[in-house]
Amino acid sequence: MAETPSRPAGPHPLPTRWRSQAGFTMAEVIVSLIVFIVAVVGVVAMQARGVEAQRAAMELHEGERIASQTMATLAATGFNELVETDFAGNDAPGMPYSDHALGTERVVDFRAVPADGDDVRRPGSRPQFYWVGRMVSPIPEDVVPAGDPSVVDALALDVLVMWIDTTSPALPPDDDGRVDELVPDNVEAGTDDFKPWVAHVRLRTVRVNDGS
Repeated sequence: MAETPSRPAGPHPLPTRWRSQAGFTMAEVIVSLIVFIVAVVGVVAMQARGVEAQRAAMELHEGERIASQTMATLAATGFNELVETDFAGNDAPGMPYSDHALGTERVVDFRAVPADGDDVRRPGSRPQFYWVGRMVSPIPEDVVPAGDPSVVDALALDVLVMWIDTTSPALPPDDDGRVDELVPDNVEAGTDDFKPWVAHVRLRTVRVNDGS
């Protein structure tokens, strides 16, 4: 039988193909760095947008709370009182009447703790953040009660809460935008005063004449 040739002792040389792939080229390193940087920037942008979305949700939730509280107080007012006296204390008011027309609208704070009073300031609170206004309209609309509740079948009660939304990069607010200068038309699309960066919550209900 023929003898098998013996292999030389010592380490075997790597195939040429393996030797050519034994490391990363500069181009591969640069491409990897670019991909990594783009990924990091994307993650940071997503986190920043997530923070803005959370802040917008908190502002909306607080706006809803203020609107609900204001509506509850308005709806608890006697029917006759709403017809006989307006928000400024004027007797036999013309209707409809509103805080905006009377100059009795309120500007309230965003509170870190909603139960805090007006004089409490905690970290996270933002003063003068919400514009709050009410409106009372007669039903039917063409009636002129002149302070006489008996000619009014019902009242439409309207509560509007507005604030300047700074969380949307697509719709940034004007540099000179101020909450105390907001008007109801700022949230009415199609009007000259419409502002797309003014967020709002509006509640409406009907109060039937119950003789109270």
